[in-house]
Amino acid sequence: MRTSFFLLLASIALLGLGCSNTSSQTDAGVFITANGGDDWEQSALVLTSQGVGTLASTDVATLEMDPQDAFVLYAGTLKRGLLYSEDAGQSWMRPRLEALKEGYIRDVEVDATAVCTVYVAKDQRLYKTTDCGRSFDSEVYLETRTDVNVHRIAVDWYNPKIVWIGLTNGDLLKSEDGGETWRTVVSCDTAITDIFVSNADSRVLLVSSEKDGFLKTTDGGATWIKIEGALKDYTNANRVYGIAQTKDAGTVIASTSYGLLRSHDMGDTWEPVSLLTAAGEVSIRAFGVAPDDANLLYYASGSTFYRSQDGGSTWTTSKIQTTKTPYTLVIDPTDTSRVYLGMLQLDK
Repeated sequence: MRTSFFLLLASIALLGLGCSNTSSQTDAGVFITANGGDDWEQSALVLTSQGVGTLASTDVATLEMDPQDAFVLYAGTLKRGLLYSEDAGQSWMRPRLEALKEGYIRDVEVDATAVCTVYVAKDQRLYKTTDCGRSFDSEVYLETRTDVNVHRIAVDWYNPKIVWIGLTNGDLLKSEDGGETWRTVVSCDTAITDIFVSNADSRVLLVSSEKDGFLKTTDGGATWIKIEGALKDYTNANRVYGIAQTKDAGTVIASTSYGLLRSHDMGDTWEPVSLLTAAGEVSIRAFGVAPDDANLLYYASGSTFYRSQDGGSTWTTSKIQTTKTPYTLVIDPTDTSRVYLGMLQLDK
């Protein structure tokens, strides 16, 4: 069972300080909607043993929701390390480990079978906790090559001892013993941007890269194919930002420099998702598809949030009171009208 050491401070959140409207001067951090994007609130309250702080000026690069507990979220930031919430974003807390209280957290992944097992990518290290963050092993993986960092993480939902990490140089590594040992299974020429383990069959993976499209395996990484021809009709679709899937993996959505693409066969073929903007006109980093409804799509670009309930045939829009870039998006699987956005200042 999760326990909090900040119960006294958490009571402050009940007084209405957990989420504030964006009338403040800062507009980064995390934004939350409870009605599919019609209204947004900024999640800003950070609870520490020294007092109350704010997330409102913090650049958030990644958000992760505990697959077994939708109230628990992790936020990886550009400079402020790792934060986590146990109350669905109403307040945030810092980890005990000093090394994770600062710096760039590139990715966070929660073991789908063990809620207290969490992996965190920071710089050249992969950290692991098995006790809900009370302690971390900082030696799970240590990259020794200069300027190569751990960039993405995935954990096999069927066999959680299988862990994948993607590096900024394009290497994809696999561990079959929970991070005790590693081997490189395949390499791209550019950074790994996402590692997608099929919800239908964990032996099937799609790996996306910064400039080289997708790699796919159907046998747990023993063999790989490069997906090239399926992208040739979509300009710059080889630049992939990330991948999302439905609960049955029947629909896969990828965000690329071309726009959003959709696949019904695990990436072998792709079709464009109709958007309100022309191909390549906007950069889409924050996007998602509802786990139980392939027709419910969300994405954000600039200060505009887009929602489609018919697979992209029509869209409704709403405004987010921010000047930052929506960079990461999480949909609550227990209530798909509840969406979290992480904001940051993206260098032009």
